[in-house]
Amino acid sequence: MSDLKLDAVVGRARVGCKGPAAESWLATQGIRVPRDANSYSIDESGVLTARLATSEFLLESTETASEEIVGAIRRDLQGGDYPKGVYPVLRSDFVLEISGAQSDELFLQTCAVDLAPVARASTASAGPIVMTSMIGVAVVLACRQMPGSTRFSVWSDPSYSTYFHSQLRAIAADVIGRY
Repeated sequence: MSDLKLDAVVGRARVGCKGPAAESWLATQGIRVPRDANSYSIDESGVLTARLATSEFLLESTETASEEIVGAIRRDLQGGDYPKGVYPVLRSDFVLEISGAQSDELFLQTCAVDLAPVARASTASAGPIVMTSMIGVAVVLACRQMPGSTRFSVWSDPSYSTYFHSQLRAIAADVIGRY
C-alpha cells in the first residue's frame, strides 16, 4: 500500500509583495527574508518567506502563531500602508502538499524538473524554490524535510485547482496504484 498523500491546504494566511523596497520594508515588519533568489526560510513563529527571483516575496503562515503576523502584513498591503517601491501581489493560490515515498515517482511522471536535488538541498526550515510546470500547470514548489517524511508544497493558480488535483490523483492511481 502506498503512503502517498495529496492534501489540499486551505485556510493559511498568505500574502505577496514585490518591488525595489520590498525587502527592506519586510525587514521593518520583522520578517527575515532569504538572502538568495528562489529560496525560502521559515522563522521560529512559522512564517514561510519565499524570495521569488530578486525582489518578489511570498509569505505564508505554516503555524497558528504566524497567522497574525502574515495577516497584519496583508492588512497593511491591502490598506495602502507601505512605502514607495513596494507593490502588493495578489496571492490566492491553490496549495497542495505532496508527501510519501511514492511522491518521487509521481513527480517523475508529472513534473518538468528532477526534484531529487531540491529535496537534498532542503531542511525543515529552508531550501530552494522551484518554478516549473506539472501536468501543464505553472507551479512554485518548495520541499521540507520533516521528521520521518519529505513534504513538497505546490502553489498553483486557483483556476486550475480542480483539474490539477483530480489529474494528479488519476496519475497516482495509474502509476502508483492509489486513489
